[in-house]
Amino acid sequence: MDLQLDRLDVRILSALQVSNQTSAHELADSVPLSPSAIQRRIRHYRSNGLITADVSVLNPRLAGDHISVMVMIQLAQQGLARVADVRARLSRSPHVQVVMEIAGAYDLMCITVFDAMEAFNAFVDAEIADHPSVGRFETVFIRRRVKFGATIPL
Repeated sequence: MDLQLDRLDVRILSALQVSNQTSAHELADSVPLSPSAIQRRIRHYRSNGLITADVSVLNPRLAGDHISVMVMIQLAQQGLARVADVRARLSRSPHVQVVMEIAGAYDLMCITVFDAMEAFNAFVDAEIADHPSVGRFETVFIRRRVKFGATIPL
């Protein structure tokens, strides 16, 4: 997709990445457009797929104790279909927050979250350890979330 964004689009989208609950009336205070013009632009972003989701980010301190784990996966069997199968399997899990294909010693990296160690072990056993395309994997337990976001600098 090759959307041409002007400086007003950049300001609107930057603000929405910080809080998608910002109203068009609030945006009009900092973007020199009417609320209705801003709302039309936002509808356009959604209809063209530029905005793909509106989500709520929970405060992990208030949502309960969770274990965050980065999992690095090295595939034993390469090939587009095998990579796609592992990627799809991981993407379906509610425990997986991020899946990325990476370059280097490992092929895939994912960030996962669990409410207990037992849930993590069950996930690894069911989704990773027994998968025929997985050669090896390594886990890194995340001690502290310093910055967490999905904003794209515009």
